[in-house]
Amino acid sequence: MRRLLLAVAAVLALTPSAWAKYPERNISIIVPLPPGGPADTVARVVGQKLQERLGQSVTIDNRPGALGLIGAEIGAHAKPDGYTIVMVSSGLAIQAATQPKNIHFDVHKDLTPVTYAVKVPMVFATGVNQPFRTMKEFVDYAKARPGQLSVGVSPGLGGTAHLTLERMKLGVGLDVVAVPYKGSAPALQALLSGEVPVIIDTLAGMVGLIDDGKVRALSMLTETPAINHEKIPTVADAGFPGYAADTWNAFMLPGGTPKEIVDLLHDQIAAILALPDVREKVLSVGLEPATNTPEQFSASFNAAIATWTKVAKEAHLKFE
Repeated sequence: MRRLLLAVAAVLALTPSAWAKYPERNISIIVPLPPGGPADTVARVVGQKLQERLGQSVTIDNRPGALGLIGAEIGAHAKPDGYTIVMVSSGLAIQAATQPKNIHFDVHKDLTPVTYAVKVPMVFATGVNQPFRTMKEFVDYAKARPGQLSVGVSPGLGGTAHLTLERMKLGVGLDVVAVPYKGSAPALQALLSGEVPVIIDTLAGMVGLIDDGKVRALSMLTETPAINHEKIPTVADAGFPGYAADTWNAFMLPGGTPKEIVDLLHDQIAAILALPDVREKVLSVGLEPATNTPEQFSASFNAAIATWTKVAKEAHLKFE
């Protein structure tokens, strides 16, 4: 029996692994968002470049809904052969922390991290007619009027904007009311009309209005200054260290995908995002190219879940 097993092992060692011929057919990138947005644009640029580099067609499969969970679940349940890539966002970590019952797969076992694709800078912004011009002035103004100010959060309760606000309420002692909006357009309309004095949203959603001077950015919720918007202070530079939010879009594969395929796709996507024309395209839609290793991705994902679990518990947030 031992000799037989050794013989079988020797034959298998000579047999090319399935991944050695990868890819042999179309690759699908599931995007959990409607067509046309910044993240969808990134997925399409990466998909086109992957197609050119790998010699197989790459299609974009938009599956919006449930704050990205529909697309993520399809990816989690797909065959782990490298032919299904799924784009996810940092919102998945928040949902795993605050609404685990809504996730019908194991975020740790059923999805395999590949790499970040982009950072999604978020901004504390106000209307130009508001009486505060800096983050500190806003905080002082709000503290002098407890419970009287509203802050718009996009895209709604339970997202990064909302959890970041709750984190600041706990740490800074703010007493403001979170007002949810379904996306950048209604949040900006509420800001411009004076319905709310401040909103938290992505730079991509308001970059044009900031550049045109119609909206004032109080701070970036980033660790480092935003590329092409270095004049906007980070939240730490504005006087409130410790409140940056790691927000991103990234690529994952179904759990169990062979490491050789994970590594190949990681290397290809990282190389694509480093190309000057791709970098320029990403920056033009208000995002920032950002890649990391699968191990770094996994570590940051787990750290985010721990952070937002703590915030939700301390703020007594319920999302049932």
